Amino acid sequence: MSGIHLVHEVLDSQLVDRRQRKIGRVDELLLAVDDDGPLRVAHILVGGPVRAARIGGWMRVLGRALRGLGGVRRSGVSRISFDDVRRVADCIEVDLDGESLESGHLETWLKEHVVRRIPGGRSPNGDEERK
Repeated sequence: MSGIHLVHEVLDSQLVDRRQRKIGRVDELLLAVDDDGPLRVAHILVGGPVRAARIGGWMRVLGRALRGLGGVRRSGVSRISFDDVRRVADCIEVDLDGESLESGHLETWLKEHVVRRIPGGRSPNGDEERK
């Protein structure tokens, strides 16, 4: 039997758009039941609030507080139809423009206002940051 193992091959996988830009990770999968068929994956959910719900209640509260402090009024969650998936491999390629996603706005805001530098991470030019 052939198929995709959703937990190991899809959930938490890197998503890339049609221009091969990273647009987030698969945070949740929505399944649908057709009247005449088995379960099928209908949508991929991406975004901070969905990720926070998986982590726990404290993270949801923190996320709401950060959005409130930053004046962010968008939900920050994108719903991508599984029909838009081109390929499932090391990353999941989707046939859409990542800049149009709701989740991208929150990710950009977090990069600009909250996450300045991750200790031990790489600088924008690819070098390891010095302590």
